[in-house]
Amino acid sequence: MGRDKRLEYAASFQSCYFFRLLYYMGTQYPIMGAIRMSYPYRYELYKRVDEPSGNEKYIILSTFPEKPNSDEINNAFLGKPRNQDKKPAGIWGFLSGIL
Repeated sequence: MGRDKRLEYAASFQSCYFFRLLYYMGTQYPIMGAIRMSYPYRYELYKRVDEPSGNEKYIILSTFPEKPNSDEINNAFLGKPRNQDKKPAGIWGFLSGIL
């Protein structure tokens, strides 16, 4: 009984800081961006940009209330909007837009 309580207590902890570099799939170079969270703020997704002077900088792409999954990260890098339901296409999409 005591061990179960200790494990339950340990599982109740929350992360106060998170940082991870993002790479292209299957590589360790080049860095494409980073994810950062500092409690109590949201998760922030950054994109790495090379400057002509040879330096690099990170620009914020998006924020998330919870840790983003790989699909959310990829969509943010591709510029796809979040949380939109799949809309009907073709003739049904046209008719539902009119009605």
